[in-house]
Amino acid sequence: MNTMKLTDHSTIPTYLNEGLTPMSLSEELVRIRIQEAQRFAEEQRLANRLASAQRWRRLSRWAGRRAARFDL
Repeated sequence: MNTMKLTDHSTIPTYLNEGLTPMSLSEELVRIRIQEAQRFAEEQRLANRLASAQRWRRLSRWAGRRAARFDL
């Protein structure tokens, strides 16, 4: 949970992230954007693996049918 900590000397608030490390708002936003980008990249990798598996399965079925035609 993020909590806001105001300091007496600064007009820029400091935020505490989950690890309770003081961060500026812009640093917190950058951290969140990086996490979102990493999540998106992981989802893309999983989607690409699924698409690849489907292509190989389709090719395997086609190769099996073709081989069966030449088996006498």
